[in-house]
Amino acid sequence: MTGTSTTELSLILAAPAPQPAAAPAPKLKSDPASTRAIKRCMAAWRRAFNAYMENGGGGSMDKVFAAHEADKAYRNAMPLLSSYEGIRDFIACTAHGILIGAILPQQSGHILYAAQVALSSLQCEPKPRKPA
Repeated sequence: MTGTSTTELSLILAAPAPQPAAAPAPKLKSDPASTRAIKRCMAAWRRAFNAYMENGGGGSMDKVFAAHEADKAYRNAMPLLSSYEGIRDFIACTAHGILIGAILPQQSGHILYAAQVALSSLQCEPKPRKPA
């Protein structure tokens, strides 16, 4: 044996292992296209809300009905599910709509499922063949 005492071994075992330096958290980039899509949906919501309020009396019930009409306008302004970018923006608008209450939780599952189906259909498209 090399003459190492048990107290030396216990000190070595008790010492904390060196930890690697923590990697900096990756910076999330905001996607300008998704941001534009969300802004378009929000603008549609505001236009519909304001249009309803201009015609109504401005009471609390008018605000409820105006919000209901604005929610429909928000969903109608969402991007088409015809390309990868459109699907990505559609999902971003859906998530934002859920957060602000323009999309009800009861509808959110159906809407996100539509995006999932559209995305899977894009992935199943045949790849264009290269000319021989």
